[in-house]
Amino acid sequence: MKAEFIQDEQDLFSYSKDDLATRHEAAPLADIDGESAVKEIIRSGHIPADDRFYLKTESYILQLAYAYNKILSLSNSRTRILAHQVESTYKIVNALNQRFLIADEVGLGKTIEAGLVIKELIYRYGYRRIMIACPASLLYQWQAEMKSKFNENFIIMDRKTLSRARKAAGAGGNAWEIHDKIICSLDFIKSDSFSDEMKNTAWDAVIFDEAHRLRRDAQHSTLAYTVAEIISEKTKSMLLLSATPFRGKLEELYYLIALLDRNILGPFQSFYNDYCMNNADVAALRRKLSEVVIRRTKREVGGFTLRHARTIRFDLYPDERNLYEETTRYVVEEFNRALQTENRAVGFVMTVFQKLLDSSSYALLSALRNRHKRLEDLVSRAGSSAAIVTDLKNRTDDDMAEEENEENIIDATLEKTLEELKVEMMTIDRLIGLAEKIDVDKKGEKLLELVQALVRRGIKKFLIFTQFRTTQDYLFNLLKDYRTVVFNGSMSGEEKEEAILCFKGDSEILIATEAGGEGRNMQFCNVLINYDLPWSPLKIEQRIGRIHRFGQPKDVYIYNFSTTGTVAERVLEVLTHKLHLFEESIGPPDVMLGQIEDELKLGNLIMDMVTGRKKEKNIDEEIDGRIALARQNYEKLSELTVADKMDFNYDEYYRITLKERQFTNHRIENFVKRLQEEDDYPLRFLSKQHRGNNLYPVKYNDEGISGKYGTFDSLTALDNENLEFLAFGHPIIDRFIRHAQSPDFGGFAGIKMIKWDRQCTAFMVNYVVTYRSVQETKELVPVCVVMEGDLDDHLLAELELEAVEQEPMEGSAGIEMERISGFLSDNADELFAGGRARLLVKVRERITYMSDSLDFRIDPHLEKIRNSYDKTIKELEEKLELQESRMKWYGKDMRSAVTRTTNRIMKAQREKEHLIDTYKGYLGITYSVRVLNAGVLLTGNQKGV
Repeated sequence: MKAEFIQDEQDLFSYSKDDLATRHEAAPLADIDGESAVKEIIRSGHIPADDRFYLKTESYILQLAYAYNKILSLSNSRTRILAHQVESTYKIVNALNQRFLIADEVGLGKTIEAGLVIKELIYRYGYRRIMIACPASLLYQWQAEMKSKFNENFIIMDRKTLSRARKAAGAGGNAWEIHDKIICSLDFIKSDSFSDEMKNTAWDAVIFDEAHRLRRDAQHSTLAYTVAEIISEKTKSMLLLSATPFRGKLEELYYLIALLDRNILGPFQSFYNDYCMNNADVAALRRKLSEVVIRRTKREVGGFTLRHARTIRFDLYPDERNLYEETTRYVVEEFNRALQTENRAVGFVMTVFQKLLDSSSYALLSALRNRHKRLEDLVSRAGSSAAIVTDLKNRTDDDMAEEENEENIIDATLEKTLEELKVEMMTIDRLIGLAEKIDVDKKGEKLLELVQALVRRGIKKFLIFTQFRTTQDYLFNLLKDYRTVVFNGSMSGEEKEEAILCFKGDSEILIATEAGGEGRNMQFCNVLINYDLPWSPLKIEQRIGRIHRFGQPKDVYIYNFSTTGTVAERVLEVLTHKLHLFEESIGPPDVMLGQIEDELKLGNLIMDMVTGRKKEKNIDEEIDGRIALARQNYEKLSELTVADKMDFNYDEYYRITLKERQFTNHRIENFVKRLQEEDDYPLRFLSKQHRGNNLYPVKYNDEGISGKYGTFDSLTALDNENLEFLAFGHPIIDRFIRHAQSPDFGGFAGIKMIKWDRQCTAFMVNYVVTYRSVQETKELVPVCVVMEGDLDDHLLAELELEAVEQEPMEGSAGIEMERISGFLSDNADELFAGGRARLLVKVRERITYMSDSLDFRIDPHLEKIRNSYDKTIKELEEKLELQESRMKWYGKDMRSAVTRTTNRIMKAQREKEHLIDTYKGYLGITYSVRVLNAGVLLTGNQKGV
C-alpha cells in the first residue's frame, strides 16, 4: 500500500490521492474497535517521541508470541527439552483435538511433555482452567515441577483447601471453580460425594498421571474410571500419562481410549468383534490408535547410561537361621490352613510374614509382637474373631498389596477355637523368644560394609529401598553415622518434599519404601540398594527408574542382597536369570513387565514353593511357560502401542527455531530493561541488572519480599534452581506486560526507526485480530501504508515483519515531527483507510490458509464420527428387530424395551448430526479486529535534522 509524498518548495509534504478513493472502498470492514481513539491522537498532531509506543507494541508481541514462534515453551521452560518431547508436543498442540495418551516408558519424561503441552495451550489459546490428577505421593512433585520448570502456579486441592473454597463459593456456588489451576489426588476426586460437582465443572485441560489406574473392562468399572469419564465430558483437552496403559486386555485399552475419543474405536461390540477375536486386523487397529497414542521406548530414544547389578551373598548366623526355619514352619502351617478354609486374608498375612523374614529380623519381631497382641485381644474377647476376619475380607488384594506398614495387615486370623488361638500364641511366643536372642544382624553388617566400601570409592549418595516401615526404622538407626533421611507413604506431602530436597542437598542416604518408587526423579544419585526385593518385577523396575532415567550422567549400580537358602535367593534368581531384569542396559520394557507380572503371579508361585505344594522343577517349568506367554502378549500389544513415525525432523526443527528461541529470551529481557528506563513501576519489583553477576535482584513478588536473584537465560536458570526464571508465566513478567498494556501507560501513538537496506517512511497501524473456529486465537497484524519510497507487495510484507521484530534505533526522537505530524493530522482518515484495505487482504489470506488447513484435518474426524455412529445405530436396529420379533412370535411383552431401544437410536442419530454440524461449523471462521496503536515507521539511516 502506497501513499505518495511530494516535496514542495517549502519542504513540506503533500499527499498524492490518485487511487485513494478506490483503496478506501476496498476495505469494507465494520467500525474497528479502538480506531477512533487512536485516530484522534494522530489528528491532534501530538505524537510522543518516547519509548511507550514500542513498549506497548512489544507487550502484545510477547503475549501473542506463539504466532511468531513455533513452540514457545522451548525457550520458556527450565528444563533440557529432548527430541521426543518436542515431537510429542508438536503433534499434540497442532492437533484438532488435544486429547492424547502419552505412553512413553518410565524415565523418558512424561511430566515434562505434559508441562510443555499445557504451557503451549496457555500461550496459544489462553487456557486458564487446568486440573492435574495424580497419585497422592506425587502431588507436591507435580506442583514443584510446574512452578520451577514452567512458571505455573497450581493449588493442591485437598479437603482443607476444598473446605475453604466452599466458603468462598458460598451457597449455590461451585468450590471447584474458585481456583483455576489445581492438582489433586485421584483417590480424593473419585469420591461419590464430588460426582455432582464434577458434572457441573468445566475445564480447559485435564491431565491424568498414572492413568493405568483408570481401570474398566466389559464387566467392571472402578470409581477412578467413573470420575474420569465425568471429567472427560467437561474438558476441551485431555492428556493421559502412563508407561503401562494396559496389561493384556484389549477391552481395558478400549475404555481408556474412549475417555479421549469414544468414536475412534466405535461401539464396544463392534470393537470386540473386529479386534479381540483370533486373526484380528492388528494393522487397522494400530492405525486408529496412532491418532491418539504416543509411545516411545528407551531403546528408540537412546541416550541411557549402563546399569550394573551386583549381588551381595551371605549366610545367616545360626540363631538367625533357626528363626528363619521356625518362622517358615509357622507360615506354612497357617497358610495351608487358610487355603483349606478359603481365607484369602490370612493367606495374604502369611505371605507378608514370609516377606518380613527376608527383610529384617527387626521387622519380623515387630510384626510377631503385634500379632501376639491381636490374638491376646481375641482370646480376652472370646469369640469376636469373625468380626476381624470380616473387616479384612472387605479389603481388596490391591489394597493389601500396597501396604508398607505391616501392623495394618497382621490382624486377620482363622475362625479358630479358643484352644487353637492359644496354641498359635504359644508358637508366636516361641518365635518372639528366638528373635529377641539375635544380637547381630548379618544382613545389616553386610549393608554397613557395602556403604563403607562405596564411600571409600568416592560415592556420595545412596538410595536404599525396603518394603516395610519397620525395616526402614531399623536401617535409619543402623546408619546413624551418616546423614540419612526417610521417605514413606505415611509422611505428609510437605515432609516428602523436604526429604527429597534434603537428599538432593547435604544428606547422603535416602531410605525409601515403595512410595518412593513411583514418579520421583533422583538422577543426582546413581547407586541403588535393594535391601529387600518385592515379589513384583514391575515394582523393582520402578525403583530402578528413579535413578536410571534420561539425563542420568553416570552409569547406575544396583546392589541386591541374597541370603543363602532363603526365599529371597530364589526370588533374585528368577528376576535375574529368568526375567533378566538387571542385565540389560535399559531393562525390559515396562509393558512387558506388566504382562509378565499378570501372567506370572510370582507371589503365588513363591508361596507354592515355600509350602511345598509344588516341586521346584515344576515351578521352573511353569515360570518359563508363563514368561513365554507374557512375551507373546507383549509382542502383540507392542504392535498396537508404538505409533507410526511422525513426519517430524527434530534436528531441522531445532536448527530453524534456534534463533527464535534465543531471541525470545533476549527479547523479554530487553523489554524489561527498556521498561525500567521508561517507567518507575517495574523497579518496585525488579532492580536493574547487577553488573557483577549479570543477575537481577528480585525485590518483591506475589509472595512478598523476595531477596532472590532472577535470570532471563534458560540455561543459567537450569543450572541454578535457586534463581527465579524470569520468563513467560513468571508473575513479575506477567505484571510488567499487563502494565504496558494498560490504558494509563499510553503508547497509542508514536514513532519508530529501524535498520533496513531501503529508505522509506510509512504510516504503521498495529491491529490485534481475533480468529474464532475450533479455538480462539489472537494475532498481532502490523500494516504499513508507505508515505515515501517505492515498495512492491513482497518488500512491503518484509518491512512489516521487520517493524515488529526489530528494536528501535537510537535517534528516533530527534526527527522533526512537526513536518510528519502535520501531514498525519490532515490525512488521518485516508491513512487509516489504506491500513484497513491492507488489513483486509491479510485477514482474507489468513482465513483461506486456516480454512484449507482445517478442511484437511476435519475430514478424517467426520469419517470417524459417521463410521462410529453408523455402527452404533446398526447394532441398536438389530437389537430392536430382535425385540420386536420376540414380541410378535413369542408373545413377550417387550414394549418398554422397544421404547428404550427406539429412544437410543434417535439419541444416537441426534448426536451424530450434532457432532457433524459442530465440526463443519469450524470452517465458518469469524474474526474481530481492534486497533492497538499507530505511528510513523522510518527505515535506513535516517536521522533527526
